[in-house]
Formats: sequence, C-alpha cells, structure tokens
Amino acid sequence: MAVRAAGKFSAYIEIIRPKQWYKNLLLFVGLVFSKSLGDLDLVLLAVFGFLAFCSISGSVYVLNDIVDRERDKAHPRKALRPIPSGRISVVQASIYGAILGAIGLAASFMIGDLFILCALAYVAIAVSYSFYLKNIVILDALAVAAGFVVRALAGALAIDVPVSPWLVICVFLLAVFLTFGKRRHELATLGEDAVNHRGILRHYSVHMVEDMMAVSTSTLIMAYSMYTFLATNQYMMLTIPFAIYGLLRYMFLVHVAGEGGEPELIFKDVPTVVNLALWLITAFLILYYAPDTGPVLGG
Repeated sequence: MAVRAAGKFSAYIEIIRPKQWYKNLLLFVGLVFSKSLGDLDLVLLAVFGFLAFCSISGSVYVLNDIVDRERDKAHPRKALRPIPSGRISVVQASIYGAILGAIGLAASFMIGDLFILCALAYVAIAVSYSFYLKNIVILDALAVAAGFVVRALAGALAIDVPVSPWLVICVFLLAVFLTFGKRRHELATLGEDAVNHRGILRHYSVHMVEDMMAVSTSTLIMAYSMYTFLATNQYMMLTIPFAIYGLLRYMFLVHVAGEGGEPELIFKDVPTVVNLALWLITAFLILYYAPDTGPVLGG
C-alpha cells in the first residue's frame, strides 16, 4: 500500500513537469534588468509570481497531457508519462489540473490586476494551443513563443517596472528558436512516426525547420546586439559573445549531438552551463556595478 501511494504521489509530481519550471524564471528578467535585486519587497513579490505561474503552468501541462494522451503513446519517451502509461486516470488528472489552475489564478489575483491579466492571457494561449493552434503550421511555434513573452511581461508588471520592447522581442525570438529546435529533433528522431506523435509535423521537414532556426538565430543576434547598443551602459556589448556562443552551441547540440527534444537538457551540457553562468555574471556586474555610459547609438 505504501509503495502504491508513493508511486501515485510521484506520478502527480511528474505530470506537472517541475523540471520545466525553469521557463518561469523569465518572471525574474524584469527584476534583474531593472536593477531591483536590492529591493527585498520586490524580490519576494517576484518569487510569489514565479510560484503562481508554476502552479498555472503545471495545470496547463496536465491539460496538454490529457489532450495528447493517445499521440504520446506513439512516442518512445512520452509514452511513459503518467496519463498515457495509465498511472493517473483522465478524471484524476482533470481534477488535479483544475485545482492547480485555481490556486495559481487566485495567487495571481492577489499580486495585481495586470499580473492576473497576464496569467489569464497565458492560460488562453495555452488552451488555444492545446486544442487548435498546435495544428496550424508556424503558428504552433509562435503560440509557444507567445507564452514565453507573457511570462516575461508578467514578471515586469508584477513589480511595476517599465516593460522594455527589447525584452519582448528577444524572449520571443529565443522561444521561436528553441521551439523549431524541438521540432527538428522530433522529425529526425521519430522519422515516419513523427506525424503520429505530433500531427503538425506533416507540414514540416528537417530542411524547412533548419532554415527557420537559421532565420530566428540571426534575427535574435541582431536584436540582442541592438539592445546592448541602445542600453544605458555600453559595456553590455561585452555580453554579445556569450549570447552568440549559447545559440551556436545549442544548434550544435540539435544537429550533431541529437539533443533538442527537451530544451532543458541543455542544462546538462557543461559548456552551455558555463557560458550561461558567465553571461549572467558579466551582465550582473555591468548592470549593478559599472557606471552608466549612455547608449552607443542615439546618444
């Protein structure tokens, strides 16, 4: 009995995919880049918002697994998930997801009107994706990217700091890049079974997805570079090499190492982790300790 209960508990934790909660770290971007890390009240508010989105995104993952349960059975790894494997029934998952969503939305309401609007927008995007948008070529990737942008916006609005247009465009392009990397991995790994796993893949090809990755990569590098040129501190340009290396390293992992099915696997890649740490440290030191020099362009 104890073993069965432990297995059930493990399944309930697994279905909300805590390993993917790193995506909700985008809620801290506004806090960091507005130089607000020294304000404890704002830090605690951002943490509360992060937890709220973890609860909401957990409910979304449950919904997505319910909708995709039959297709997931065709995937060698996703077939082991709690619902397609039968460890959690559809009814149990539905109740669990509804509770998580209610908790997350209630917490969002407590944070503020603009934050709850972002939370509702995220839910609307996620539900639309699960039932409709995931079946429309290109829009499927853009919908996923929109979910990332809403997270970043929610973090900025929670602590009432200005929303930078560069934050929006860079997060959007990065999410598009990662999504197409995932599509490329699915096409290369599953072969003819790819369509059974994700119907939209019938409209994609490896070559097409690689072209889209190239476009999103080059556009993202340009956008991030423009952000550093127009930032209040021109030393932010020192972070450009880290951004470029991170993108190119991910492309290497997708094309050569066969990774990309789950973007969080990059956190197991030592060069990527080291590069990310160096980017974070460099950006932090520049933002919080280097004197403002004014933008390189338009100054």
